Amino acid sequence: MSIELNDIQTMKVEELASCSGKELALLLNDVEKAMSQLETQKLWLESVVAYKYVYRASQLRSQLQQDFGTVSFDDEGTRVLVDQPREVSWDQQKLKAIAQRIQEQGEDPSEFLDVEYSVSQEKFDQWPQQLRRSFEPALKIKPGHCTYRLVGGDV
Repeated sequence: MSIELNDIQTMKVEELASCSGKELALLLNDVEKAMSQLETQKLWLESVVAYKYVYRASQLRSQLQQDFGTVSFDDEGTRVLVDQPREVSWDQQKLKAIAQRIQEQGEDPSEFLDVEYSVSQEKFDQWPQQLRRSFEPALKIKPGHCTYRLVGGDV
């Protein structure tokens, strides 16, 4: 049975499930190729749009004295929205030092800082059993997204 990629949406699940593993693998391979091509085309068009409007948006930002957020303008009846998000990051070592100073002054650092603890799974797996046991009550494991791959044949 030779199935075209465009036909699969009109087929019943039972029909598709009756295909051989090789046929399903070939279809999945075709989908992956098509998605890759579409993603490349999307990225290309997004870069063209950025190229077309970057100068105009930067001029508008300069006029408005607005480095971040959304600015908008019209281009022959099309509204162009240009969002420049602000990405904030904090130097973890400096924050740790600040937290220590706050604690030394008798204050609670958690009133000023959000602290998230984590353990590297790779390191945890290498620890001695006794150390691992002390951390295990804090360990939560949940299933991730299950994936299926079809390998072999002429795919």
